[in-house]
Amino acid sequence: MSGEIEGTKGNEGGAPQTRGAALVAAGFNVRHGRAWDGLHSWPLRRRAAARCIERLGAEIVGLQEVFGFQQRYLTRRLSGYAAVGAGRDDGRERGERCTVLYRPGRLQLESWTVRWFSDTPGAPGSRGWGNPVTRLVTLCRFVDRADGRRFGVADAHWDGASAESRLRSAAALLRWLDPALPWIVLGDLNATAGDPSVARLVAGGLRDTLAHLGERGPEAGTHHHWDGATDGTRIDYVLVSPQWEILHAEIASQPAQDGRSGLPSDHWPVVATLRLRD
Repeated sequence: MSGEIEGTKGNEGGAPQTRGAALVAAGFNVRHGRAWDGLHSWPLRRRAAARCIERLGAEIVGLQEVFGFQQRYLTRRLSGYAAVGAGRDDGRERGERCTVLYRPGRLQLESWTVRWFSDTPGAPGSRGWGNPVTRLVTLCRFVDRADGRRFGVADAHWDGASAESRLRSAAALLRWLDPALPWIVLGDLNATAGDPSVARLVAGGLRDTLAHLGERGPEAGTHHHWDGATDGTRIDYVLVSPQWEILHAEIASQPAQDGRSGLPSDHWPVVATLRLRD
């Protein structure tokens, strides 16, 4: 199989909403479902993960570390969402994916593609640049039924071991964002806000929604060690191009509901309320 993995969707229907309505976007690493995490293993926390996503009230959710069976479970449990994504190992089913959930009642998906962070970005399973495992990004183009305006969404998972890989991934991602569109970039970048790779995205014109508003910024954490803490490392992001007005942004930490399956993941989602400028 060669070339980029692409798909298209037609008009899924749904009533148009008020012109200029705000859009809620979130990024969430759900922790892959094949890890043995004891009482936090996927079968014991999958309902908590679905509840967590549902409470975000988002039109767009970029998920990371998703296996196909996790994507299928979440789309069954979450009313009103559709999903796209491809496995990183073969561009189809095998391996983790960066799944984009979206509400077709509000958003029409025009097209989507998967690219690998490597010198051969259209080759499924390809890797390089120092990253020991395969890394990819899902790129989507949407039309907002509220006003007919088009925008793009990128959902990425970068490497945690290689600083060179993160820097080159930042440069590649900026190249892949069509400058004719406003963009929302969601992802677990495995980098703090002060990392050169994140700085490269900011220098390229993207804004970190949390840092922009000064609300629970770089000092607040999104990654924890199954203790629900919020004072750890922030490595998860919602970044936007200048066309977006940032109305609100936060780390959506939630108290555990019970001792077995209350924590949805070892990450907390980042969620932002946005509106395209006139």
